[in-house]
Amino acid sequence: MSKQEKENFKKAVESYKKEILASKAASQQFLVELGLFTEKGNVRKPYKHLCIPQEQA
Repeated sequence: MSKQEKENFKKAVESYKKEILASKAASQQFLVELGLFTEKGNVRKPYKHLCIPQEQA
């Protein structure tokens, strides 16, 4: 991959990231499309065992 291709890819990812993070609904729809969540917002079975560490206060 050339330097120009990397830059183009980086710009495309940044643009898509802004689109996804624009609203809560867009973020949720992205996770549904990815297959992590159901339409109702529940975590799909293969991912229920994953643990996301929370910051300690």
